[in-house]
Amino acid sequence: MAISLPRLLRNAATRGKAVFFRRVTLFHCFGFPVKADGSWLFLSVLICWTLINKHFPVIYAGHSPQVYQLMGFAAICGIFASIIAHEVAHAIIAEHYQMPIESITLFIFGGVAVMKGDPSSPKGEFLMAIAGPIMSVIMGLLFWAAKLGVVFYFPTAVAAWQVLGYLAGLNLVIALFNMVPAFPLDGGRALRAIIWKRKDNLVLGTRIASELGAIFAYGLLVYALYCIVFRGETGMWQGIWFGLLGYFVHGAGAYAVRQTESRSLLGSETVSRFMNSQVIAVSPDLTITDLVDNYVYKHYQRSFPVVDRGELTGLISLQSILSLDRHKWHWLHVASVMEPLNEKNVVTPDFNAADALELMQRLQKEQLLVADGKKFLGVISHRDLAAYLSITLKIDSNKPVITSRTA
Repeated sequence: MAISLPRLLRNAATRGKAVFFRRVTLFHCFGFPVKADGSWLFLSVLICWTLINKHFPVIYAGHSPQVYQLMGFAAICGIFASIIAHEVAHAIIAEHYQMPIESITLFIFGGVAVMKGDPSSPKGEFLMAIAGPIMSVIMGLLFWAAKLGVVFYFPTAVAAWQVLGYLAGLNLVIALFNMVPAFPLDGGRALRAIIWKRKDNLVLGTRIASELGAIFAYGLLVYALYCIVFRGETGMWQGIWFGLLGYFVHGAGAYAVRQTESRSLLGSETVSRFMNSQVIAVSPDLTITDLVDNYVYKHYQRSFPVVDRGELTGLISLQSILSLDRHKWHWLHVASVMEPLNEKNVVTPDFNAADALELMQRLQKEQLLVADGKKFLGVISHRDLAAYLSITLKIDSNKPVITSRTA
């Protein structure tokens, strides 16, 4: 599964607070950092336990507990390799079509190749979308060929070819499931690319693919309810899983529409249009006590640009102030605790507004400083951009779909 915006999945189902947990980088593959979300680590243990104690003993009876443990461990390693291969296929095609990949992340529903922006073209989007399922089919065939090889050369290694057969079938299931034409699944992305190509409109393609994704999500939720009510204990766990998956698909599709519309509206705008120049700046020589008493309490800003003799030198936020020991406020100066300037907190006035919004979302910042060289010009805030998008989308709700940027 490939996702076009860095925070799409994190915001999709729960506004970014429950689907993803803390992520750790496992390794780099073809130059892409491969990260594991806490949900994946939990899920991998759960899957391994289920395979060892429930699944393999039922379908492959006759082995000892130790053999089932080895089978479960081998299977989870194979699943891990299969998901990585699926996402790397997305990433390689995306990079080829100038759609930079930020990372590959394993999370509770499998994996996601996170792109830094919108797809560059319908062709790139389509080929990137189908690359993952094609790779899953290839992996399935490779596992099946390996199974035949083990059966032929090592006929007594029954457990080995059983695991290989399981992985072969699983990869084919992954490929088929991902090709369902429902966004954000790969089939939904491919459908979006086709509509984008025919109608020359990315937003329209996203809306249609997401609507089909919503129908698919409702189907998953209905099936989940059926499992919980009518299929006993086993069905309850299946129902919970399908319910979470349906909730995720529905949320991700809705979020994709919002993000695509946002980029469509902001894509041709620059930061200067939305910049607020009526912002109070502070001197680096102020003590924290003076800053709080004379600026925070009076102007109610959550952050202050730091300007020294007309030059922007840093940024100090309420969060950084509150992290300090209050007993040190009277002698600590702003210069010693301010946040240094970098590309994560400063943009130029001609910086693209859509990219600025994405940067704030990705870094979870409320605002960015705007400067021309060392000259401070103002700030651009997430709140102002969100208000502009909300009002504009309401006004345009009865108009034809907004034309998106195409490459």
